[in-house]
Amino acid sequence: MSQLMEFAGNHPFMVVLFLVVLFLFLNSLYKEKSKAYQNVNVDQLTRLVNHKNAQVIDVRPKEAFDQGHIVNAINMPLDDITAGKAKIDKLKKKPVIVYCQVGKSSLKASQHLSDAGFEQVFNLQGGINSWLNDKLPLSKA
Repeated sequence: MSQLMEFAGNHPFMVVLFLVVLFLFLNSLYKEKSKAYQNVNVDQLTRLVNHKNAQVIDVRPKEAFDQGHIVNAINMPLDDITAGKAKIDKLKKKPVIVYCQVGKSSLKASQHLSDAGFEQVFNLQGGINSWLNDKLPLSKA
């Protein structure tokens, strides 16, 4: 212990630098754990739908949704979710997976749903583009 104190006394800059790095590391861990939603990939999405009966929500505009969407997805544009216009309270206890075109808008929707009390919220990383990159089919019905 005395060697540690001697080191700290001889190298205060290194000790301060170490404490700053430690703080930043712990802060990033806390932020990651405190997120109320999880990011998932395409494989995890299909497992959630098949094994946990998760509901898939497309937050893109209706025109984009009509061009093609993941099978059995429901369309709820981001503006409707954030404005509280979407009637989705019945899904609060059910796992929901949110996606958009590239995964940015769905992050906002995921956070909003988590803040609104949804228990299991998942965000599709890469959005529908990742779905298409895996050469998976879209529904137009």
